Amino acid sequence: MRRLVTAVLLVATACSGAAGHRTESATHIRDPAKAVDPDPDYTLACAPSGVDSHPTCIEVTLKAVDNARAKEHVKPMALPSTFPRLGAAEQLFIVVNRERVDRGLPPFAGLSAALNQVAQRGADAADLPPDPGDAYLDAATEWLGAVPNGLDAGFYWMYGEGPKWEDRHLLLDDYGRDNLVMGAALNPTADNSPGDQGGPSLAAVFAVAHDPNEPLTYTWAQALADTEKGTVRPQPAPPANASASHIPDPPANVAPNPDFVPSCAPTGLDSSPACVAAALLALNRARAAEGVKPMALPPGFGQLSVADQLFVAINLERVDRGLPPALGRTAALDRNARAGADAADDPPDPGDDYDVSDGLWAGGSSNGLDAVYGFMYDDGPGSTNLDCPAKGGPGCWGHRHGILDAFGTVGTLLMGAAVNPTGDTYPGDEGGTSMGVTLAITTKAPGPLAPTWSQFARE
Repeated sequence: MRRLVTAVLLVATACSGAAGHRTESATHIRDPAKAVDPDPDYTLACAPSGVDSHPTCIEVTLKAVDNARAKEHVKPMALPSTFPRLGAAEQLFIVVNRERVDRGLPPFAGLSAALNQVAQRGADAADLPPDPGDAYLDAATEWLGAVPNGLDAGFYWMYGEGPKWEDRHLLLDDYGRDNLVMGAALNPTADNSPGDQGGPSLAAVFAVAHDPNEPLTYTWAQALADTEKGTVRPQPAPPANASASHIPDPPANVAPNPDFVPSCAPTGLDSSPACVAAALLALNRARAAEGVKPMALPPGFGQLSVADQLFVAINLERVDRGLPPALGRTAALDRNARAGADAADDPPDPGDDYDVSDGLWAGGSSNGLDAVYGFMYDDGPGSTNLDCPAKGGPGCWGHRHGILDAFGTVGTLLMGAAVNPTGDTYPGDEGGTSMGVTLAITTKAPGPLAPTWSQFARE
């Protein structure tokens, strides 16, 4: 949930006008009639918490910004192609200036080294920055929590915070034309708002410098030069063939090589050395096709419970792609996964204690590696994924997307896993194995973890 503190104009210039709520900025730019819902909903393309400047997140957010600007007859926003690689301070600087310049207002000349330090104090405290002092005129300050990047902050302040629009008015205020400078800073883990503890905290300062030679760390001239070299292309939606963490799906189901099925028992559970070795070899060849290193299983993997095998293999599919692991299994989520295994269906929603969750089910698998192979590499059109029609659909690669989901950075990522050795009820498979997995993140105390990822993780 995005959190903000009311923006403050610390040193105001004199102005006249009627009392009461303004419907326009001091530069006479009209406010939207009401808050604008992002179209497309770019939150679906960005991590649910934490910093996210992945190109897909930026591109879909930019489309929502352009659509909001079009309602005010403002041209599309031109961002340099390097924008996703910039820091949040530089991103916000560019976005604020674009909102000003494209409406005929003068830009801030650059990010001030001194004001960046003032903004950092606000970001670190999760509050408005302090007054920058007598070296500046007409200083205004902003703060926003739970913000993934500078473009998201710009959308919220400009289009999403009605009906009072205090932040929009400060972005579009009349600071004059000379010596306009800005400061901005991000602390990626300083937000202390309920439910967002440990999330990003972004602060900004807008001001007029007394010194015309104010030292600048990044200038509008630099941003314009970068924009001339190439711009970000807005996208109406994230690609359908990728997970929420922007990891592409395979172009088609991957036939196991070797076909490990003959190496395993025809029915029931089988964690024999031959079965596990064949499944691991097929997994590693499928991973190699995606440029992922071989899976390094802990010693004695075949002697682990199936629930532990699932925990290890799913975490390795995440961490070997640069995603954070589930830190452990909990009794509550194991029970949730067991409900799915017993019902031969995806586990139910684990409840309001969890902010993001995914439930997975597999029938007929011999062991944890067999189930994970199906989840990750044989889950598209033509597979046994019951939610994936032969001609494709939104359920295709759904198990893979659940494993590779972007759970965000606020909270603790946990897992539950369970097997019912005879729980499968589907025609032709009655009495076969039934496995359930639940991944979920929570900001509440998770309780005892058994096992923990540290027990299995290898350097």
